[in-house]
Amino acid sequence: MYEALMFLLIWYSVSITLFQMIQSKVFISDCRIFFDAIGTFTQTIAGWVVMTGKNVAQISNGISNPVVAGIIYWLIRILICGGCLVGAGIHVAFIGIKIAELYKKCCWDMITILVTIISMAIAIYFGDWIMTVLPINLLFFLLFVQLVYFGIK
Repeated sequence: MYEALMFLLIWYSVSITLFQMIQSKVFISDCRIFFDAIGTFTQTIAGWVVMTGKNVAQISNGISNPVVAGIIYWLIRILICGGCLVGAGIHVAFIGIKIAELYKKCCWDMITILVTIISMAIAIYFGDWIMTVLPINLLFFLLFVQLVYFGIK
């Protein structure tokens, strides 16, 4: 009975907090800024990888046969870009799995759920006030609170 009641209370608090998050203009704008920054960073790195692949593939210019040179050019370019993409994907997946394992091992309890819900609710309901006191992105603030909590735990 206790577990069912706690599940319902957690579900209710999470759903109310998420619905309030959707209505908060400050939180939505901070989400846009946060994910735009991640997108811009990803596009910059992808541009560097494509440019590197293009520059390394220029090795094929020394080949006299234009068909073979074109095939080697695109093969080198695809190998470099694809290899970097696969390497980055494996790296991100590995880091995500390790963080999830660490989180499950150290912070898989009711207190963590309460800290997460309360910090989300505070960031959403008092987002305007937090932004006037601390000029910080609210999503970054939530991640920082989780990092501090994980460090304390």
